[in-house]
Amino acid sequence: MRTLPLWFLVAACHRGAAPAPAIGATSPGTAPAPGLFAGLFAGDRTARYDVTRSRSHWDDQDPAADANGMVTDESTEPVTCRVDVETAGPYRTATVTCDDDDDNPATLRSPIFDQLEASYVTDDARLWRVERLEAPITVADVQAALVDKPDLVLGQEPVHDESEDEEEPRFGSVHTVTAEGDGWCVGDGTWGGDEGGSSYCISAARGLTKVTWYFAGGESHDEDAVLRE
Repeated sequence: MRTLPLWFLVAACHRGAAPAPAIGATSPGTAPAPGLFAGLFAGDRTARYDVTRSRSHWDDQDPAADANGMVTDESTEPVTCRVDVETAGPYRTATVTCDDDDDNPATLRSPIFDQLEASYVTDDARLWRVERLEAPITVADVQAALVDKPDLVLGQEPVHDESEDEEEPRFGSVHTVTAEGDGWCVGDGTWGGDEGGSSYCISAARGLTKVTWYFAGGESHDEDAVLRE
């Protein structure tokens, strides 16, 4: 029997901790440019997300523990984000910036906002996710931010790249690109000692629909932000 890697076992213990849905999901197929990313670059707008944060640890003596001895605290808060779209030469950019509706500074310091607040760049055939760019965005700004390999391409196929540390085989990382509805989810995770990872999902029609973040060490943390219908 094949032994499951540690990162898989840890991810299975999380609420939504896996960086992306199963590889077996049906591909949405190839969309004509710029259809694959049209929803993300549709124009300036406001997007509302529900941010859920969960923290859990094992303590079978705690009255709040479940049948497995796990104690979980969970909260959900609404967050409003702005999506600002610009054109820079052959590129279009969509930059996400968020505000906390409940004036709760702790929410804005949450790691999930590092996943929400970013810039997305497309040339209508490829898409990159980069650190948030400041307006006005120039071609030089975009080219300086781009990495060699885009996150998504027109005619995208599922990806599952898993690698182990050559010196420490118990440590490694995984990169996934998986079909989700009319779009794709891109996820990255690490395992060995502490485990962690993040993902984001893009819909051709709706733009950025979900981001996730998780960490498992002495206790487990799961956070996600889901676009409201």
